[in-house]
Amino acid sequence: MNGSENACQEAPIHGLVLAGGSSVRMGQDKGLLDYHHGIPQVLWLTRLLEGFCKSVYISVNSRQREVDPYVGLPTLLDQTPYQGPAAGLLSAWEEIPNAAWLVVAIDLPFINQATLERLVAGRLPDCLATAFRHPVGVLEPVCTLWEPAARVVITEQSVAGERSLRRVLEAGPVGELTPSTPRELRSVNTPNEYQKAVAILAAGSSDTNSTR
Repeated sequence: MNGSENACQEAPIHGLVLAGGSSVRMGQDKGLLDYHHGIPQVLWLTRLLEGFCKSVYISVNSRQREVDPYVGLPTLLDQTPYQGPAAGLLSAWEEIPNAAWLVVAIDLPFINQATLERLVAGRLPDCLATAFRHPVGVLEPVCTLWEPAARVVITEQSVAGERSLRRVLEAGPVGELTPSTPRELRSVNTPNEYQKAVAILAAGSSDTNSTR
C-alpha cells in the first residue's frame, strides 16, 4: 500500500540538457560537436532523454538561441541572477515547477541509454536527487535526476553565494548509484579530449558491428 502511495506522489520526469556554457577550452560550442553519431551532441542527448521524459528542454545562452540546431529545439534562458548549472536547473523549475528534472551536461559523451535507465530505475523520489558516485568518491551533479524538493535547497544555497550542485548532493539525502565504468561520466572539455572520445566511441561502434 505504501509503495503504491509513493508511486502516485512521484513527480513527472522532464529532461534538461545543460548546453549554455562558454566552451572556452574547447574553442567551439560543445553542443555542435559530433561524437560519431552523425548528428550534433545536443540533438543526440535530446533524443536520448526523450525516451525517459515527458518533455526535454535545452538550457542555452543568448547567443545559441538563434543558431541551428538550437533554433528548432525548446530552449530555456537562465531566469535567475545566478550562473552555472544551478541557474539552468532553477530556470527549468521556473518553467515546470512540479517536475523532477533528469539533467545531463552537454560535455558527457559517454553516457548512453543504459546510463539513463539506471538513473530512472534507481530513483528514490523521497530524496533530493538520485545520482552516480564517481570511483574517485565524488557525486556527479550533472548526470542526475533532481527531485522538486531540491529546488528550495538550491535556491537558498544560490542566494547565499554558493553555486555548487555537488555540495547539495553531498549534504543529501541522495540516492546513490555506481557508474557501470569509470569512463561513463567522463567530461570532455578540450579538442584533444574530444578527438580521443571520438576514437573510443568509433571503436566501440566497430566492436558492436563486428559481433552482429
